[in-house]
Amino acid sequence: MTKIPTKRECLEILNRNKTPSKIIEHSKAVCKVAEKAANGLIKKGIKLNKKLVIAAALLHDIERAKPNHVIKGSRLLKSMGFSEVAEVVKKHSLYKLEVKNRQPSTWEEKIVFYADKRVKANKIVSLKERFDSLEKAYKVNLSKEFKFTKNIEKELLGK
Repeated sequence: MTKIPTKRECLEILNRNKTPSKIIEHSKAVCKVAEKAANGLIKKGIKLNKKLVIAAALLHDIERAKPNHVIKGSRLLKSMGFSEVAEVVKKHSLYKLEVKNRQPSTWEEKIVFYADKRVKANKIVSLKERFDSLEKAYKVNLSKEFKFTKNIEKELLGK
């Protein structure tokens, strides 16, 4: 089993990596959503690694300011000895979601993926608001990705 950094260690890692503060604030909000979803599943008797969820939520955008941030972030975390966290981080993107091995499949991956889609900047918003803003910003149609994310929401929250 690999080491999973604590919340405090994650924040130190982000700061040492010179991750911009607005990205750290976004990640803290993602962590709040992820913790709530994890707690709900744990209450239902589902076994999952909450420490992994928290670390991956905080570190998912560690390389956000760089191109290919998902791959770069995952590689950086793996090089630091956090391979479990790196695996979850690798699955938080909407990019090429139709490819099976890019889709979140574990509870931890699904939670972090979903939590990230509920946070716009550092504000917790609805999936609709977040996707509308992504479509507008990137001038793309994300209806398939929205449907995929709604299904994960249903799985995690029963909505």
